[in-house]
Amino acid sequence: GHNTIPIFFCHSKDTMQKRRVGGGGDASLPMTVGDGAAATTTRRRRKKKRHGRSIFLCNTTFASVAIIMVMIFLSAFVMKMILDGHNNSVGGGGGSMTKERQTLDQHINIPGNMNMIGENKGGSNIFTGGKGLFKLPLSKFSTLSYALENADIVALYFAASWCPMSTPITKALDVAFSGKGILLPPLSNDGTNTKIKHEKRHRLAIVYISSDSSEEEMTLYAKQEWNVVPYESSERNEIKRHFSTCAKKEMDDLHINPRKHEIPTLILIDSLTHGVLSTSGVEDIKKNHEKALDEWAMMEQLARSMEEMIMV
Repeated sequence: GHNTIPIFFCHSKDTMQKRRVGGGGDASLPMTVGDGAAATTTRRRRKKKRHGRSIFLCNTTFASVAIIMVMIFLSAFVMKMILDGHNNSVGGGGGSMTKERQTLDQHINIPGNMNMIGENKGGSNIFTGGKGLFKLPLSKFSTLSYALENADIVALYFAASWCPMSTPITKALDVAFSGKGILLPPLSNDGTNTKIKHEKRHRLAIVYISSDSSEEEMTLYAKQEWNVVPYESSERNEIKRHFSTCAKKEMDDLHINPRKHEIPTLILIDSLTHGVLSTSGVEDIKKNHEKALDEWAMMEQLARSMEEMIMV
């Protein structure tokens, strides 16, 4: 005579329990509905943990991709500067150069199978490292070999006594560096300096490449501590062609067209690789005076470090 209403409850273990509602001994049948609240909390914790792990993996992946992209970009940028610098240093290409500072621009193209910081055998002529040998680009100019072998940085100064724009730069160079033990002294015939190879490299050598009208003008204009490419040497004009740098009136005779640089121009050379560190030496001297040398030295170290990094 009892009315029974089946009621079903879900258990966490997928078991079903039926309880009779109403009077009778069945009313005390235990209900096993399970720990539903605890299970829900556990699932939420696991879901949160998986979500956190996913976010960490995504962030890690993104950071790795970003680092790889930055490294690829820097490598491509450096290689472009190296290749462009090689073309510029051998006088190739056209158009006029910008007067803004060319940090690391025009740096020499070292072959891919060579470690840049290798051994420089035979002075400034042969560079060796990795699996190969090659001849440095300025080693063909014997008039530059003394400066390249005995100074860390070689400043090629293209100027002329008759050029009014050269006069303040010549004076600024003299004030900044002369008489301070910085410059490589020139070789002389009077016995004051006959060392072809010095025991220690000087920080800087200034090499005057004259556009003067005569040897006498050149001799009077060059400062005492400068090295000078002899006026009668054919290399004086060959160096101008190499760097496409000369006075305007010399362009036709030297067959330099287009001309990359007018006078005065100061080109900074890394003596180890013969790479061009900067073509903006004139602007550097105007702005920083003697402190320009520290900036050139920093360029040199940066260039060598970057090349060592990408060549290893």
